[in-house]
Amino acid sequence: MKFTGGEAIVEILKRFHVQYMFGLPGDQTHIHDAIYRNSDIRHILVRHEQAAAHMADAYARASGKVGVCDATVGPGATNLISGIAEAFTSSIPVLALASEIRSDWRGRGCLQEIQQLEVFKPITKFAFRVDATSRIPEIMKRAFQIATTGKPGPIFLSIPLDILKGEADFTEEDFRVHEKFGQFPAVRVLPPEEEIVEALDMFMNSRKPILMCGGGVISSGAWPQVQELAETLRVPVVTTFMGKGSVPENHPLCLGPFGLLGRPETNDRVQDSDFILAVGTRFTNIDTAGWNIPRPGVPIVQVDIDPEEIGKNYYVKRGLVGDARSVLSVMIGLLENKKDESKRKFYRESEIEEVRRKWLAEKGIESSLAKKNSSPVHPLQVIRGLRHYMGPDDIIICDSGFNQIWGGQYFEVNSPGRTYMGPRGFGVMGFSLPAAIGAKLACPDRKVVALCGDGGFAMTLQELETAKRIGTPIIACIMNNKNLEYVKANQRNLYGSRFISVDFTDINFAKVAQAFGCDGFRVEDGIHLDEAFKQAFQSALPFVVDIRTLESAEPDRISVQTLPKSDSGSQDRKED
Repeated sequence: MKFTGGEAIVEILKRFHVQYMFGLPGDQTHIHDAIYRNSDIRHILVRHEQAAAHMADAYARASGKVGVCDATVGPGATNLISGIAEAFTSSIPVLALASEIRSDWRGRGCLQEIQQLEVFKPITKFAFRVDATSRIPEIMKRAFQIATTGKPGPIFLSIPLDILKGEADFTEEDFRVHEKFGQFPAVRVLPPEEEIVEALDMFMNSRKPILMCGGGVISSGAWPQVQELAETLRVPVVTTFMGKGSVPENHPLCLGPFGLLGRPETNDRVQDSDFILAVGTRFTNIDTAGWNIPRPGVPIVQVDIDPEEIGKNYYVKRGLVGDARSVLSVMIGLLENKKDESKRKFYRESEIEEVRRKWLAEKGIESSLAKKNSSPVHPLQVIRGLRHYMGPDDIIICDSGFNQIWGGQYFEVNSPGRTYMGPRGFGVMGFSLPAAIGAKLACPDRKVVALCGDGGFAMTLQELETAKRIGTPIIACIMNNKNLEYVKANQRNLYGSRFISVDFTDINFAKVAQAFGCDGFRVEDGIHLDEAFKQAFQSALPFVVDIRTLESAEPDRISVQTLPKSDSGSQDRKED
């Protein structure tokens, strides 16, 4: 069989059942022509390559499959950088394909020539230049395998124009793939059972344990096991923002998110615990409020697929290198074989549930502030409205900024699994709108909401045209306070309100949406919020709800300066 390079790429994508590729054409159009002639793959034309990377990222998060994006040589490839960096730091498997100048022109200072392979190496699991058309199937298959095994992550393939255009002879064997590498995790790894037994013994010998869940729970599909373990032992569950959905957040054992941007009441419980089972969390500075939560010295068992994460930021009593779902399944099985121990209940459900109920009534969406119709609108009222109109399986995607804290801390995910997303690895603004398009393509029967600030939304609003053109009726909910409130709050709190470069003029984003052929509703006061959401959730078009919110309304967040000084830096970091 004789194939061009573009045809060989598409053939491998077909074998891995890739449905969508997100990108903007250029020299890589040989791939697009092969799609046109020989494939059911749908190429999604974007307005900017960064959006293509975010769409592929969110498609992967929502579907559990590898997301694929493409770009042309030079500026097209570099436009992918922020999106691929987000996928890398959030451990999302994305395959990025970019064309490159002809091999025989390399090093001559050609138009658009840079060392793009070197640019992507630090932000991918694997970056490779394809040096022969005949090697395309081999390298593509390797890319899918690397992306979906171990800690998931993005792959970058740089393909010179002559390799894309060139032809080679292939056999059926060249295109034979292991389909499992099209999804993640493709391989589930377990540590030795004796290590799990030892970790479980530590758990059972504690008095006030906490089950701490991060993005690894969502990535591995371990939410049923988290809920079963929590219910078996009646142990409270806390999460990072990426771990939202590890259990339903209206579950009586769920205390919600912890850390710098989490709930203070949840942090108090974490600080009071005497044992932590940490599953799929990296203990970042945000999640731990500068490595103060949990308190240094508390016994920790850490479960992570990446051995380099074990004990990196906190000393741990036992590190279990393995897939979260598999490790928790073994723990549950061990408990079933120890009927006397499995009957132990650490807490009364009512005791944990009361913490949540009190928080909801005093600070959350059941508080008087959330129910008040104000003008401009308070963000809590926005969150309350979204929770009312969104179904339990609908997806919310929070952009970077205060809107992400309002969504992460105050919006309760009431269905476990992949129902909450955000750029928590790299913190990219402009993520949520293109990400909503990718998630909607992965889950067409579910409503998908992008919760944005006006700053982040304006960075990628051109993708409204993409959403309209391809028929993805997403909902963009904009908290429009005409400023960069996260930065402005820091200037207020740390620099005596010396504000600089944080304020915008007002934009009516509802009218902008209508100019793109979408629909929109401008909300000036809380009285009209219900009608806006009603229209948005009934619309067959992409819909923008542009809400004028208070210029200053800070959610709860910890000031690290008020925390006791951590001595964790002096701890012995060696593993037991």
